[in-house]
Amino acid sequence: MAPKFKIGDTIYWYCNKEQKTHHANVNFVNYVHIGNFYEDINYEVEAVCCGENKTLFIDEFDAMPTDF
Repeated sequence: MAPKFKIGDTIYWYCNKEQKTHHANVNFVNYVHIGNFYEDINYEVEAVCCGENKTLFIDEFDAMPTDF
C-alpha cells in the first residue's frame, strides 16, 4: 500500500480538542508492517497545537489533502 502523501507535502487534520483543522508539512512518512496483511502509515509533522509547538504523528486515515 503506497502512502497518500510524501515528505514535503502539506497535510490537514482535524483536532478534536481545539475543534479546528490544522495543517503542516510532512517531515517523515512512517510505516509499520504487521504480517503480510496489515500496514500502518502515519505522517510525522511539527505544528502548533493546543498552544504548544509539538511533533505529531497523523494517521493515514486522518490526513486530508485540503482544509474541508
